Amino acid sequence: MASLKRKSIMEDSYETPQPMQNSNGSGTMIVNDDEPVACLHDVSFPPGYVPSSSSTGAAAAEADAKPAKEFPFTLDPFQSEAIKCLDNGESVMVSAHTSAGKTVVALYAIAMSLRNKQRVIYTSPIKALSNQKYREFKEEFSDVGLMTGDVTIDPNASCLVMTTEIWRSMQYKGSEITREVAWVIFDEVHYMRDRERGVVWEESIVMAPKNSRFVFLSATVPNAKEFADWVAKVHQQPCHIVYTDYRPTPLQHYIFPAGGSGLYLVVDEKGKFREDSFHKALNALVPAGEGEKKRENGKRHKGLVAGKLGEESDIFKMVKMIIQRQYDPVIIFSFSKRECEFLAMQMAKLDLTEDDEKVNIETIFWSAMDMLSDDDKKLPQASFWLYMFCACLSVYGASFWLEYVSNILPLLKRGIGVHHSGLLPILKEVIEILFQEGLIKCLFATETFSIGLNMPAKTVVFTNVRKFDGDKFRWISSGEYIQMSGRAGRRGIDERGICILMVDDKMEPSTAKMMLKGSADSLNSAFHLSYNMLLNQIRCEEGSPENLLRNSFYQFQADHAIPDLEDRNLRRSMPYFFNRTKVIRREYIQINKQGRLKRRGFNGKLKRKIV
Repeated sequence: MASLKRKSIMEDSYETPQPMQNSNGSGTMIVNDDEPVACLHDVSFPPGYVPSSSSTGAAAAEADAKPAKEFPFTLDPFQSEAIKCLDNGESVMVSAHTSAGKTVVALYAIAMSLRNKQRVIYTSPIKALSNQKYREFKEEFSDVGLMTGDVTIDPNASCLVMTTEIWRSMQYKGSEITREVAWVIFDEVHYMRDRERGVVWEESIVMAPKNSRFVFLSATVPNAKEFADWVAKVHQQPCHIVYTDYRPTPLQHYIFPAGGSGLYLVVDEKGKFREDSFHKALNALVPAGEGEKKRENGKRHKGLVAGKLGEESDIFKMVKMIIQRQYDPVIIFSFSKRECEFLAMQMAKLDLTEDDEKVNIETIFWSAMDMLSDDDKKLPQASFWLYMFCACLSVYGASFWLEYVSNILPLLKRGIGVHHSGLLPILKEVIEILFQEGLIKCLFATETFSIGLNMPAKTVVFTNVRKFDGDKFRWISSGEYIQMSGRAGRRGIDERGICILMVDDKMEPSTAKMMLKGSADSLNSAFHLSYNMLLNQIRCEEGSPENLLRNSFYQFQADHAIPDLEDRNLRRSMPYFFNRTKVIRREYIQINKQGRLKRRGFNGKLKRKIV
């Protein structure tokens, strides 16, 4: 077992990023002179909307009242602007980077609802995020319940935390709770573009009670105004947009070439792409043929060069370097559950925790296991342990399996964890708690760990920059990269976050630039009809399939695209009309010329006749 000694962090150049500039000239720019923080504030109104004087007066009186919640830190401008909108009793969409502090707005909305004796719903895309927010909100407020597919706690609480699917189901069933809701918080609303589950958000927003108000929390999306316009139109109420591009902790982006021995800085804190460093990294890439020779079984493992028995793999060397430079905790993203498990087992000989941390890990682990029933305690993580038994047996032998893989606790005690959807819910929750408490130093996770969970690390590693999307292998998009790399850098703790891409394929500089410096993905509708949706709409007392289709974000975007299509068709037609005009002009000149000649001949004949 190897115990790593840490060495001091290497001194790197660091400069404070510059504030965001308002390039489009729309909205309100809020800038703090002391801090490089900026935000844009805009508002969308429904067609023909005229605010009533009574509602304006009530909102002003409520805004002048004592704040529903005070925070022990200075709020960022975007947080202050969003909270003003809530105090005015109006819906707001907050679009900001991961770990920027959007949860502050949700906390204030909950505090305001509880103060006013109103019911508030908080929805999230995944159960893990719902569980985390339940624990977080429960520490702040007592009247909080949880509803997921796995567990239900205090369903009559004034503040209910649930997945978006549960909220949609409650609306279809006509639950009494839906009639009492004053505020609905949609966290990670950019998940609406997911082609499988995105339609759930559209259904939930369209069917939401007309007298309720909304808080939409989203990663940065370039078309936030379009989304707010849609909400304002569907619910006939103003919807504010508070947008910021500010990242509290700047990022450095490195490339680690497969088979190489160093890191290459390709994008610095200022966002400058270093093309010379990028080419050096690709030149250091071990060709596939040489990589094959380094394997006993002749198979090339994507994203790393797995060494022979007794030889350190790339990922092993990477983790050792991260721990020695005090760049932990680290999240290592992989796009395969099995790869997460396989890579974690390669770290089993590392020991990243102190003795007192081992005691705390064991205490937390067994406290959680005691909550399971006797039958659940006997459930194996079949997809994990069966595969790992075969892999470890073939590579390291039976003694390795018996010593390290008898259960997951030895890995956790060494500060190494695995997180993916194949784990038991209780086990995932234990790993999340251990990571939050700083007891897990190295976490191997799939992409879902980047969705909403407030679990930042100092370093993020990508074992691969290609993923299978169900149809083909492709480069990860800039939006996906922004989402996952946003986990790097802990606000108030780290000067900068570190992102490391393990590359084993040649890639063009333009592809790398698009991935590392590209803009976030637009929030486009993924609405699609299903038999289940139609049956639910027909069964629901106030349901109407036609109304759902008419008010969907898909239809809204299609309607707004019509003028663009007309302009595009006009631009395409202009060359034809221009050419046609030239032809007509030539024909006119020709006819006119012929006419003059004929007139000339007629006049000559007439003169001769007269003479």
